[in-house]
Amino acid sequence: MSDKTSPISGIIAIMQSSWDLPVDCNEGELFAYAEILFDRIQAGESKDELYAYLGAVQVANLDMPKSDAFKGIVDRSVAFVRHSAGPAPE
Repeated sequence: MSDKTSPISGIIAIMQSSWDLPVDCNEGELFAYAEILFDRIQAGESKDELYAYLGAVQVANLDMPKSDAFKGIVDRSVAFVRHSAGPAPE
């Protein structure tokens, strides 16, 4: 997929609908986390690795309380990215 902006925007929307983001979280910061998540999904990382990444972002980077919200974001983002990519080339 040559254009990453659209799927990354979709991941941002998933994050915004799932997290009660801190007031000081700006769009650029969220874009960076979504882009890293997108790249890691594209690289084929396991859900456990993706959970570990986004769980750390939730607690350490965004200073949000520990919860399972990151798991839903990962699950929805993986499905979204795979659907956005279309069928694999033969």
